[in-house]
Amino acid sequence: MQSSLPIPFYKRAFDILISGIVIIFASPFWILVIVFIFLEHSFRGHPFDPLVYAETRISKGRPFTLYKFNIFDQRVIEILRKENTFIHTKKLEHAGSLIFIGKVLRQVYMDELPQFFNVFRGDMSIVGPRPLNIEVCNSLPVASRVLEKIPAGITGLFQSYKGHGKKTSKELDAEYLDNFVTKSGLGLVWYDAKILARTLAVVLRAKGI
Repeated sequence: MQSSLPIPFYKRAFDILISGIVIIFASPFWILVIVFIFLEHSFRGHPFDPLVYAETRISKGRPFTLYKFNIFDQRVIEILRKENTFIHTKKLEHAGSLIFIGKVLRQVYMDELPQFFNVFRGDMSIVGPRPLNIEVCNSLPVASRVLEKIPAGITGLFQSYKGHGKKTSKELDAEYLDNFVTKSGLGLVWYDAKILARTLAVVLRAKGI
């Protein structure tokens, strides 16, 4: 893999500030979601199904464990694992393999909330390219592997243009990389803040991902 680029101080400070605020102030909502997931698992007869889903993704040129609320039908996950089949969560989300609360959370991005812990730890950034799994990342041409250079983000240009974007995900990732390299520390933070604001507008429209 290629060497990752250094993360500007102000961008990292922005990540710590925003993720810390979300972790603290959204904690009542987190507890509520976990309770609802547990209740649905119990109603389905599987009270010990995991409440959080973990998967290996790529960020900053190395693998890390990404977390999200377990919005999937665990029976489907277990079947795929027994068959040693690579799990594509996006395909599962669009194939109807979600529990009821998962469908609600996915529509407003709230299944992604545990990733703020990833940001706080430094695995990811608030804004950046979508975190890809290893298989997908390795299938890309070397020149297109943006995640080998910069951190993945909870949101990014692709998510912020949901329903309005005319560029492909690959083009938007390249655009973000260019801004990451060329903008000053505070300039990059302002750029990230605008992407975050557009993403919040998408969330309020409940467009899903």
